[in-house]
Amino acid sequence: MASPSQELLEVISPLLVKEKLLLAVDAEKYKGKIAAGTMKAEDWLLAVEKALEKEAKQ
Repeated sequence: MASPSQELLEVISPLLVKEKLLLAVDAEKYKGKIAAGTMKAEDWLLAVEKALEKEAKQ
């Protein structure tokens, strides 16, 4: 059975990807950290910057 954090992540992760705030590969890569609450601010910043940079190139 999934924890409440994991269930919430399953809902918000696709939204973050859809809104181009996270790359799909990074959303998958960081699922464990996000659900556990151990994702650091620096990790979030890097992931969002990568997504925004990719969007700007398109």
